[in-house]
Amino acid sequence: MQTARRSVAGVMGACVAMLVAVPFARGVAGEEPLAHLLACRALADPAARLACFDRESATLDARSVVANSAQAALPAAGAPPAVAAAPAPDAKRQFGLPERTVMSEEVAAGRRAADAMMIEARLASVSSGANGHAVFVLDNDQVWRQLANGDDLLARPGDTVTISRAALGSYWLKTASGRGCKVSRVR
Repeated sequence: MQTARRSVAGVMGACVAMLVAVPFARGVAGEEPLAHLLACRALADPAARLACFDRESATLDARSVVANSAQAALPAAGAPPAVAAAPAPDAKRQFGLPERTVMSEEVAAGRRAADAMMIEARLASVSSGANGHAVFVLDNDQVWRQLANGDDLLARPGDTVTISRAALGSYWLKTASGRGCKVSRVR
C-alpha cells in the first residue's frame, strides 16, 4: 500500500510539473507545433509511420488539454518556466520482461523511437577492405562492410541502396542492380 501511494504521488508530481512546463515547450525555438506530426509523413515503413502519427497526435492532444487547463498554474510574469523531465521508466515493473516488450512500451510512451525495418540511402563511396570485402559509405555518414566475398554487386557511387533487416539479426544490402549481400555496420 505504501509503495502504491508513492507511485501515485510520483505520477501526480510529474503531472503537475507537466501542467506548468508543457505550455512553454510549445513555442521552443519558434518551432511549429505541427512540425513533428508532419515529419511522420516521411517515414517509409507503414508501421513506423502509424506509430509516429499516433505518438505525435497524442502529444498534440495532451498539449492542448494541458494548455487549456494550466492557465491558472502559470508562473508570474518574468519568472523562468519550470522544466519537467519525462518520468523515468519503472525498472522494477519492467524487470524480467522480454526486451521486445520493454521496447514496445517505451515506443508507445514516446520515450524511444520505433525501430526502422529498412533504410534507403545513396552510396557516397565504395571501396575494398583489406580482406577484399566491399566497404560502403552512405550519404548519411553510415559505413557498412560486406560480410563475405561474392559476385560483383555492380555498386557505384551515387547509386541508391536499400539496407533491410534479415534473419537472426543480420542486415541485407541491395543495390540498384538488384544484387545484394549481407553486411554489418561499422559506424
